[in-house]
Amino acid sequence: MKRRELLKNLGLGVGAITLTPAISSLLHSCSDGTTWKPVFFSREQIFLLSNLTELIIPSDDEIPGAKELNLTKFIDLYVINMMEAKQQNLLKKSFDCFVENSLMESNNSKINQITNEDLESRLKYFFKDKVDSHKSWNSDFNKYSRGFESDQTNPPVDALSYNFLNTIRRLTITSFKWSETIGEKVLAYNPIPGRQAGCVDLNEATGGRAWSP
Repeated sequence: MKRRELLKNLGLGVGAITLTPAISSLLHSCSDGTTWKPVFFSREQIFLLSNLTELIIPSDDEIPGAKELNLTKFIDLYVINMMEAKQQNLLKKSFDCFVENSLMESNNSKINQITNEDLESRLKYFFKDKVDSHKSWNSDFNKYSRGFESDQTNPPVDALSYNFLNTIRRLTITSFKWSETIGEKVLAYNPIPGRQAGCVDLNEATGGRAWSP
């Protein structure tokens, strides 16, 4: 998909996260240029996560991508500050299952051996090749999560892997749209909204760009 089309459709098909003052503060802290050490994820996990988010929203000559915008910092801080303990533990288990799935498919043994090609293959598998499995994966994940606190054996690896990718995709797209750089310099931005004009063609109103949140 061309970047122009991506920006027009970022909000479609992915669950939104409500922007609260606390989340806004997290976003601001991600662009302050200070030294950052991961809090929730390990350094190995952050390296993989950084590569994964860049595949979801890559950089090009005109628009910064996930790595340049430091979106993994927001994801790490969001998980540790905004998710409940059970959600955090489920995400950690889901991440482990995704790594297990990726290693099995790539015939590797360590997380740092997972390449971008391996990640692209997993994204294609879960979001394109197996669309018909999404409903059953969601059902399997919900069933596993209900008994998670008492029984963590026999996790449904594909279902948890899909949940992990869905969560990371949602957080990546949300933080991209809400980042100051994208909101003010890429998306259509009006700091002082004026009159509302209904039924106006997007190309006419904003040059085809989606409005900044």
